[in-house]
Amino acid sequence: MADFFTCIEFAKTHLNFKHELKEKQVQTLQNLYEGRDVISVLPTGYGKSIIFQLLPWLFQRKYDSSTPCIVLVICPLNSIMEDQVMGLRERGISACYISGSVGKTFMTKAGFDYDSSEDEDESAWTIKDVSFKDISDGKYNIIYAHPESALCKKMYSVFRSALYQTKICCVVIDEVHMVSEWGEEFRPKFKKLGDLTCLFDNCAHLAVTATSSPSSILDLSKTLQYKNHVIVTVNPDRPNIYIDKKPRLPNSNKTDKYDELIDPLAQELKIKLRDFPVTVLYVESLDALGYYYQYLNYTLKELQYHPTSDKTPEARIFAQYHTDYTQNMKKHILQELRKDNPHVRLVLATVALGMGLNAPGITRIIHARPPTTLEKYLQEIGRAGRTGQKSTAILHYNKSDIAKNRKGLSPEMAKFCNVNDGCLRLELVKYFGFQTTVFDGPLEECCSLPSVTSECC
Repeated sequence: MADFFTCIEFAKTHLNFKHELKEKQVQTLQNLYEGRDVISVLPTGYGKSIIFQLLPWLFQRKYDSSTPCIVLVICPLNSIMEDQVMGLRERGISACYISGSVGKTFMTKAGFDYDSSEDEDESAWTIKDVSFKDISDGKYNIIYAHPESALCKKMYSVFRSALYQTKICCVVIDEVHMVSEWGEEFRPKFKKLGDLTCLFDNCAHLAVTATSSPSSILDLSKTLQYKNHVIVTVNPDRPNIYIDKKPRLPNSNKTDKYDELIDPLAQELKIKLRDFPVTVLYVESLDALGYYYQYLNYTLKELQYHPTSDKTPEARIFAQYHTDYTQNMKKHILQELRKDNPHVRLVLATVALGMGLNAPGITRIIHARPPTTLEKYLQEIGRAGRTGQKSTAILHYNKSDIAKNRKGLSPEMAKFCNVNDGCLRLELVKYFGFQTTVFDGPLEECCSLPSVTSECC
C-alpha cells in the first residue's frame, strides 16, 4: 500500500492539479485515506471540490489498482453539477451527472433549479447526455447525482452491484447543510442520505459545506449515520470582503424602493461598461428582477451590447438568472462567470445562481433583501473574491425584511441586521463557533458600522 503523500502526488498529476494543497484540504484527504468519515466545513472559495475530485486517483494508488476508482457526489442543484462536470470534462476527466429533467418544477424556496415528479415516478430521473449502460458499466470516475436520483430503485440496484461495491471509494455529500435545511418539507430524500452510508459501509464518507454551526454539525453526523467521524473546520471569515449593510425604503414604497437600489447600479454600469466590477445582485422576487432588468435596458439602450456583436441577449453586459430562464441562457451565463474577466458584468439572480459556482471575477455581492439565515448569507457573499481580490458585500434591509412573521427568518439573521455597534464580521464568525476574525487590516476596510468598538476584529 502506497503512503499518503505518494498517493496525493499521483492524484494531483492525473487531475493536472499543479497548486499546493491547503492545510485543511490535506487534513481532510488524509483522514479519508485512513478510513475515517469526515465533515469538512471550509469557506467558500477554499477549494472543497478539489478534495473529492482527487479521490479516484488517490485511492487508485493506495490500492495499487490499474484503473481509477469512482466517487459518488450527492449534490443539491443542477447549476453546481453542470458547472463542475463542465470543468472536469474540459480537463479530460470522465464525469457525468444524473438529474431530474421531467415532472413538476418546484418554484418554492426562491427559485432553486430543482425538478421533481409529484408521484415520484422513477422515469422522471434521467441521465444527462450519457447512457445508462455507461453508468452501469462504471465508465465515469466522478458521478454527480441529486439525492432523489441516487436513492431511486434503478440507481440503487446499480450501486448494489459487485462493480460499484468494489469501485466506489468515497460517497460525498456536497453542500451538506442542505440536509437540515431542505430535509423535511421540500426535499425529504435529503433526510435519507444515511442510507448511502450504510450501502457503502466499507468506503470513505465525506460531507462538505461552507457554512454549518456546531449544533448543525452534530445533527448532520447523526442523520448521515457517520461513525467515529472527524470534523475539519476553518474560520469562515473572508478578510478580503468588506461587509456593508444599508437600510432601504419600506415595502409600501415599492417603486421607489426598487429605484433606490437599481438606479445607482444602472448609472455606474452606463459609465464604466466593461470596467464595471463583476456584480451579482440577489433579488427579492421575480417581479423585482423583471423591474430591474427593464430599468437597465431603458437606461443603457445601445450601450448594453458588446460593440462588435449582434444585439442578442448573449451580447448584453447584464443578465438575469433564475429557474424559469432558458437552459441555453443559464449555461451561457455560467460559462461567462467562469472566466477571469467575463463580458457579463452584472447578473440579476435568484438563489438559483447558487452554491458551488466557480466565478473568479466576481468582486461584489448585493442582497436586495436579507437571506433568511446567516448560513445562506455567508454562502452567498462568499461568491465574491474567490481569488483573494478585494471585494464588497452589501446587504439591504427594512423592517418588514426582519420582522418576526417573515417565514423562515432566523433570529440570528434579524439580530445581524440590527447590529449598530461592534463589528459585523465578528458577529458573523461568532455564530459559526469562532471568537476571532481572520481580518487584520485597517478598520475602515473591515465593515460599515459607523462606530468601531475595541472588540472589532
